[in-house]
Amino acid sequence: MTLEKLRKAVLKNVFHIGEVEKIFWDEPVQTVRTQLSRFARKGLVKKIKRGWYCFDDKKIDEMDLSARLYQPSYISLETALNYYGLIPDVYQGVTGITVTATKKIVTSFGTFYYTKISPKLFWGYTKVKSSADGTFFNMAKKEKAVLDYFYIRKIKNIDGTRLNLGDIDRRLYGEYAKRFPPWVGKINI
Repeated sequence: MTLEKLRKAVLKNVFHIGEVEKIFWDEPVQTVRTQLSRFARKGLVKKIKRGWYCFDDKKIDEMDLSARLYQPSYISLETALNYYGLIPDVYQGVTGITVTATKKIVTSFGTFYYTKISPKLFWGYTKVKSSADGTFFNMAKKEKAVLDYFYIRKIKNIDGTRLNLGDIDRRLYGEYAKRFPPWVGKINI
């Protein structure tokens, strides 16, 4: 496997070693792994974390990376609230929701926090196009991000939260709230 062949075969900026192994199925796995390691040492590709690489570290979209590093997941909580302009605060990492284990992943591109939620509450997200390379990642809809935030952070009322909920679709929020535990639906927005 040469760098030229790798670049032609892998169309995304961020890629996993498993993807490369499947593309170059006719080469021994260890050869592919060794070659990727050599490319990284020479600075031809950038290692993100174990098994994850990118061609151009200036074209990394943190939210897209978050969705790819830990699956299944979607962006929510503080990151989604800030994305939609519902809170002015910029969180120090990317926050997401998953149905697997709660986890924190630290890379040279940022810190990624994943909070486990019941599979019954793993819904209410949409596909968003990455600004970096045109791939798509999952982002909570505004109303779901607010409900996730209340539920995960155990917020009982909005006093002192700095939330700007003027753009929330109250009808959709009410429909979504019915699927959460009753105490979440009682929060007056």
